[in-house]
Amino acid sequence: MSHRRPPEQNFLLAVLLCRLSGVGVSARQTLGFSETKSFGSAGAMLKFMKPSQKITPERLQKQKELFDFNRACYHGFPAKPSALAWDPRLRLLALATKTAEIRIFGTPGVEVYGQPETNGAAITHLTFLNGQCRLVSLCEDNSLHLWQMTPREDSSGMQLTQVNSTSLEGKLKKISVIIADSTGEHLLVGTEGGNIYLLNLSTFAMSDNIIYQDVVMQNVPEDYKVNPGPVEAIAEHPTEPDKILIGYQRGLIVLWDKKNLCADQTYVCSQQLESVCWHADGSQFTTSHNDGSYMVWSSTDSANPSDGPHTVYGPFPCKPITKIVRPCSKSGDLIVFAGGMPRASYGDRNTVTVICGENHVTYNLTSKIVDFCVVAHEDDGHASCLVVLAEEEVVFIDLESEEWPAFASPYLACLHSSAVTCSFLASSVSPDIYEKLKEAGEKQQGCLSKCPWPINGGKLNNTDDSKQHDILLTGHEDGTVQFWDASGVSLKLLYKLSTAQLFVSEDLGGDGAAAEDDDWPPFRKTGLFDPYSDDPRLGVKKMEMCPYSGQLIVAGTAGQILVLNLETEEKEIVPECVNVNLVAETDNFVWKSHNKLDMRTEAVKFSAGMQPSVVVQFYPPASCTSLTLHSEWGLVACGTAHGFALFDIMQKKNILSKSTLSPLDLANAADEGPMSRRKSLKKSLRESFRRLRRGRSQRKTGKPLATSPTSAGGGGATSAEEEGVKPVERAVEARSQSSDYIGSMVRCLHLTKCFIATTQAMSATLWAGTNSGAIFVFTIAIPPSDKRNEITLTVQLGKEIHLKHGAPVISICILDGASRPFPEPMAVKKEAAAPHNPNQPHRVLICSEEQFKVFTLPQLKPFCKFKLTAHEGSRVRKIGYANFVSSADVSYSEAAFMVITNQGDFNVFSLPDCRRQIQAPYIKKEDISGINSVVFSNRGEALYMMSPCELERVSLSARYITKASGTVPVLVKPKQPEVKEKEVSDAKVNDEPKQDGDKDAPEPSENAAAPAEPPAEEREAENESNKDKEEKETTEAVGGSLKKLDEVKENGDSSVLSGDITIDSIRDHMDDLKVSEKSEKSSEVVVESCSGNKTVVSSSTSTLKQESTSSVTVVKSTTITSVSSSSQESSSIQVVETASTEVNHSAVNGTETKKRAPLAKAESFFSKEPRIPKEE
Repeated sequence: MSHRRPPEQNFLLAVLLCRLSGVGVSARQTLGFSETKSFGSAGAMLKFMKPSQKITPERLQKQKELFDFNRACYHGFPAKPSALAWDPRLRLLALATKTAEIRIFGTPGVEVYGQPETNGAAITHLTFLNGQCRLVSLCEDNSLHLWQMTPREDSSGMQLTQVNSTSLEGKLKKISVIIADSTGEHLLVGTEGGNIYLLNLSTFAMSDNIIYQDVVMQNVPEDYKVNPGPVEAIAEHPTEPDKILIGYQRGLIVLWDKKNLCADQTYVCSQQLESVCWHADGSQFTTSHNDGSYMVWSSTDSANPSDGPHTVYGPFPCKPITKIVRPCSKSGDLIVFAGGMPRASYGDRNTVTVICGENHVTYNLTSKIVDFCVVAHEDDGHASCLVVLAEEEVVFIDLESEEWPAFASPYLACLHSSAVTCSFLASSVSPDIYEKLKEAGEKQQGCLSKCPWPINGGKLNNTDDSKQHDILLTGHEDGTVQFWDASGVSLKLLYKLSTAQLFVSEDLGGDGAAAEDDDWPPFRKTGLFDPYSDDPRLGVKKMEMCPYSGQLIVAGTAGQILVLNLETEEKEIVPECVNVNLVAETDNFVWKSHNKLDMRTEAVKFSAGMQPSVVVQFYPPASCTSLTLHSEWGLVACGTAHGFALFDIMQKKNILSKSTLSPLDLANAADEGPMSRRKSLKKSLRESFRRLRRGRSQRKTGKPLATSPTSAGGGGATSAEEEGVKPVERAVEARSQSSDYIGSMVRCLHLTKCFIATTQAMSATLWAGTNSGAIFVFTIAIPPSDKRNEITLTVQLGKEIHLKHGAPVISICILDGASRPFPEPMAVKKEAAAPHNPNQPHRVLICSEEQFKVFTLPQLKPFCKFKLTAHEGSRVRKIGYANFVSSADVSYSEAAFMVITNQGDFNVFSLPDCRRQIQAPYIKKEDISGINSVVFSNRGEALYMMSPCELERVSLSARYITKASGTVPVLVKPKQPEVKEKEVSDAKVNDEPKQDGDKDAPEPSENAAAPAEPPAEEREAENESNKDKEEKETTEAVGGSLKKLDEVKENGDSSVLSGDITIDSIRDHMDDLKVSEKSEKSSEVVVESCSGNKTVVSSSTSTLKQESTSSVTVVKSTTITSVSSSSQESSSIQVVETASTEVNHSAVNGTETKKRAPLAKAESFFSKEPRIPKEE
């Protein structure tokens, strides 16, 4: 008699055998993701007997060479644009946004990005420092920031970094306008208080010189001596850089001479000022106003305007002309302005008007105008391009060609011309398909400009034409499909397809943007942004394109599936429609939602490009939820919330329709369930309260949060499982059947060859996965190619799998003998990929929302799995498959799959063992639309919609990173602060022999040699003593010269203390007194007279009357220096010696120094009566 072992021993022996053969402890002969409950105690005990699996250093090195997370570049139009700038020297265009981001564009491929390290305030103004690779931004919080373009660390391109910042505080110091002077040394900062400050760009600190509104107002006629309001505009003279136009909001304009510090001309307008601009020769300038008019003024005659006022779109009240420019033009006098429309009839239009002689065009955009600029030609300086920045797009107008057509922009594409509803990335598109699409697109763009692209700054480092062609397809709400060249940094529109022309609808009859009935104004619709959809049923939900044959499948919202082929000739086509009923076998189903779209019955003309061959119409006409195409077999499968169908493209007939509706779904549908819009308010409220109560109870249980490795590199590949420690698993509970849950929805479809019946022959199969965790496997009998169009294909159900926890199936992939995904259809035929490896075993990877599991084929034995939700709490949203090539060795590569989770984490898992290689938390988990928009390329890159109008590209591959690699040369070197002279001056001051009484003066330089410092208490007491002495001496010196100062003013020299006194000037004066008091103790200087007498001088501007001579010394600087009566040691110190004692304190010809100390003089600010100069 043979001895029989007890069942427990059999189980343990089987477990050991499974371990030796590499099969997991949970392997069993059943089909599902749940582990067996038999011998639960033994199984639970064996979980902790898993041997440790340490990662070797060699594998870590391989991971670093294969996988790495990097931000690459941006495509499309940045959201919420707020400012525009143009550098004529570097030929660069810059855009800023309300999120404090800056994008700089040059020749296609040259792009530079910058954003603050912390969340910055919205940028309101942007200006280049011409030729310096630097620019200054003004933010909403009244701060100024200096940005500089520098090479990246890896020398792969340029980056924009913030190098300095400053701000003005106070309500009246709110900055209203900024402009850089032509030398690039100073930034003129106009404020709402009416004053203009000078920002030294080398030190990024405010200069001592301030152009006060009081001084500017001195020459204004008495009738107009009222508060002119904020500084509205500043414009530098085109031929005389020392002269600037200052425009105030209430209509006062002053031509100011910076060199002589006086006003050359004063102009007074009756209307509120909006902007000013010089004419090219500098003899005239133009002003625009809030009543829609503009005037032309002479630079030498301020009595009356030389031309105007002109109200272009009058005589009825018009909106303001917010900006006007008068650039040079080959064809005559050119005027470009924004706004000015008649308020009553066209007040809602967003327009930019261009007038040149008889030519007059009013460009009409669909979004609000932010700013515009005119790009001059590189050679002759004539206007060549008008750049209009609107809130939703940027438009480039060719001003050199006739009719002023638009340019086809190579970047800043308007992705969201209609709202993007889905996207698909076709990788490794064959060159012939790419060229056909490009030619078809060029025919569509025949009305666009043929001139070279005018924004051509920077230089591309590499022009590698051997890169693969990637085409991004975006489906839109209005039924259009746009094809974008996504091969490099610049995203350019290749071709546009409209599916709406195949259908008729009451909503499609009228053209909302009908041709303009009126000849005046001469509107021309420009731009692509069109936020309105004629019929929501046209919206594109899914797309699939074969990169080798060009065949395209487009599935819409109302159950329409279009099959299109790429043609090179124009054709007239009568659309053919095939109806497919998915619920034919179901008796109780009632559809209560929207109707299908009606097809056109007459012939439709299609130009070269994508042309439809057949349209499949599903019933019920629900949105498409999954789609797959096998162009080699001529089959397409499509799934909805009710089931799926398999359609034969070649024979134009349906060969399979399968309903996935369960009895519960049918009951819901009959009882106003989730598939109907008509839910009673009572039931809806009841369900809402139930969900709220359920959510609170779940929160009270303290559900642990997802944990992610902090590093995105190879170090993040070591998981807890791989280190031999069993992580604490969350219970994967059965899905709750909430009111918005549709278990019958088909989430995944896959057409492929595999071993499903035997290991002797591969069968053509269709795999379908649903929301409830059901997987259907159908075998397809495909006849030989010579009889393909004659014999009808047959389909039968091969296997049916139900996941026990019912998680939605996201992806299914067949792996060959080398554990690589099968090549795409037509790839082997076109010699674009190697054939699959026929060696055994083949496997299938089934990815649900919660875990990945690999089964061997055809037995469907579990091979391995990775529990994502149980370990981390996150769920899978999108999956892509890629071949990762080593950055160190081109011949070495690994196949892996990429995952984006609902937490916004990018992951890479190896095949077939499903081991995590990297994890990179990147997208915010609140950005649901961004996570759902992710598409993956076949070489390890991903694109996603970071906003409704802009894509971001990231790379998970260490080898392929699509970054902007261009460089920008510095044409004008920025002026550096004179540090050396100051140090020399400091040294000279320290070397001066100290005279009697010098012990009270502190050392002028920290770097100078000095004896040992006294204790802190003694130093503080000494500083306070010195400060008191300085204030006393300075006050006496200034007070003794008050009479002389008034005499100088009366003799004609302008001073800030004369003219009208405003609250702003008083506050500025008192603020500067505080500043000077704070800085005095570290800025004292010993000034010796020619007779040996010494005086301590504060860094604030002081007038010192020397006793031994009749000279007066005025020192206006913070630099420490030594001054004698015959020479001065530092170029940064200004010393003025005169034969008499007449001195104009703190103001020379109207420009006052910022740091001034005379407290006695400041007291006169508060007298109610105007101060009258005293006679000597």
